Amino acid sequence: MEQKKFKKILIIFSDFYSEVSKNLIDGAESYLNQNNISFEKKKVDGSLEIPFLLHKFKNKFDGFIVLGCVIKGETDHYEIVKNICLNAVYAFAYKECIPLGCGILTVNNLEQAIVRSDVKKKNLGEAAAKACCNLLKIIKD
Repeated sequence: MEQKKFKKILIIFSDFYSEVSKNLIDGAESYLNQNNISFEKKKVDGSLEIPFLLHKFKNKFDGFIVLGCVIKGETDHYEIVKNICLNAVYAFAYKECIPLGCGILTVNNLEQAIVRSDVKKKNLGEAAAKACCNLLKIIKD
């Protein structure tokens, strides 16, 4: 992939679980850097704020990578946050036809999140970056 094909990708990440966020970002950045793809990052406090930035920056970037983590707890909060966030992200991406890679983890506990985000294990940050870039490649070719 050549850098000049794309203006830029925006990584929107929730920093609610900072260790998980760092792992996800490391994976996404590594992939983008290896492929000479320009990107910016915007931090939000939680996953519910991610769709807001998708709307705000929809016309300024070629593609988006969203990263975050929602961990199941003892209340319904997990279901509410997970459903609102992912439904809003995907509804917007499909409606606006925006290339998007999603690395918003929905897990039972922090240990699962660490494994899924770790660049030496599941590396779902890289997977989200690849998904976004593959969609961009399809629509740009």
